[in-house]
Amino acid sequence: RNDEPVKLEEDDIDDLLYSVRTDDKDELNSLLKGLAEKYTTTEQIILQSSIAEHSGNTAIHFAAANGLKDLLHHILQTLNLPPGADFVNRRNLSGNTSLHWSSLNGHLETTKLLIEAGADLWVRNSAGNLAVFEAERAGKDDVVAYLLKVGGTEKESEGETSNDGETMADASAEE
Repeated sequence: RNDEPVKLEEDDIDDLLYSVRTDDKDELNSLLKGLAEKYTTTEQIILQSSIAEHSGNTAIHFAAANGLKDLLHHILQTLNLPPGADFVNRRNLSGNTSLHWSSLNGHLETTKLLIEAGADLWVRNSAGNLAVFEAERAGKDDVVAYLLKVGGTEKESEGETSNDGETMADASAEE
């Protein structure tokens, strides 16, 4: 079996992502099994390779955006990634992570799942906004309160300048 990402046919990606958007776990599982056989790889690699060509969205993006808590949990379990894995924080072509989408749409439970999976609260989208700001702008107060509670202080990433220990509340207030 191949453990490297594979180039999937666009129809296969579309079918898989459609099963996520429509919250069809049985169809998703069937597709994962079939595509893993077709491409001689694992279901994890199929999920990681299923990225919408024109938007950059993943199965995690769609489950999070639609507040599909049980399906998101299933996808994260299937992926079996270490906490904070790059794929959890993958940005779509607008720079939005799944956390941005979950937060913007006010889905507290999927937001919590993403945080537990190591989603990075400090990723800014192409508009320069944090997920907490997107939630705040959309009036999703419960998500804002949760993100502020778990937000803590910005960690210095390699090659980036620090914001001098800026807190999530500070960052949110500035925007």
